[in-house]
Amino acid sequence: MSLTTIVEAFVLVAIVFNAAALLTGRWRSGAGASGTGAAEPWGARVRAAWPGATFEALVLTLVAALWFGSLGHGGWAILFLLLGALPAGDRWLRRRLAGTPAGGETRAFVASLLKYLLAGLVCAWRLS
Repeated sequence: MSLTTIVEAFVLVAIVFNAAALLTGRWRSGAGASGTGAAEPWGARVRAAWPGATFEALVLTLVAALWFGSLGHGGWAILFLLLGALPAGDRWLRRRLAGTPAGGETRAFVASLLKYLLAGLVCAWRLS
């Protein structure tokens, strides 16, 4: 597997992760910095989202390169669903165990699963 192929997959996965971060609003700080309920400006949301989402995409792409390059090709959907459960599953489980409503956390959990599954599809396409 060439470095060019890994970089191409990383760029595509980074696009998926940054778009997901912006669409779900997960990286926003609640109702806005002022606390007045005003939405954050688009530029502030992009600056807040891209470092974490891009790093997450890099790590996932490297795991995918290892998986598709040496460990196996089958079962990638299960692998990426399990990886997708890691980021949001902890928060969702804590809220459920505390007895508080987990409506927003449930949506974030499902969005995380879908995001990782889409990233796995991209990696399977580019790295296999």
